[in-house]
Amino acid sequence: MSTGRKLDRPCRHCGGSLNGKRSDARFCNVNCRNAHFKRRMGRVEATPAQVIITKQEREALIEAGHLEIQDEHDPAKVREAFYAMWDDFLSQYA
Repeated sequence: MSTGRKLDRPCRHCGGSLNGKRSDARFCNVNCRNAHFKRRMGRVEATPAQVIITKQEREALIEAGHLEIQDEHDPAKVREAFYAMWDDFLSQYA
């Protein structure tokens, strides 16, 4: 259903051109679509992790009973769990 004229529609997020996209396209690429959605939902930027633990460390802390699953992103609780596990290790092997 092209009228033969070139429409220069802007991307709803960055304002870039949508030339060459489908006639119903609203964003120039998937990154703009996702960023627009996140901004609309109130999540402008990603939240950086303050504590990064591996899957094995997480599972070991949970299995030992020092960390609850819901607390794995709380830096203070993770630190406390590491100290408790370290104390257990020292008392067992020192």
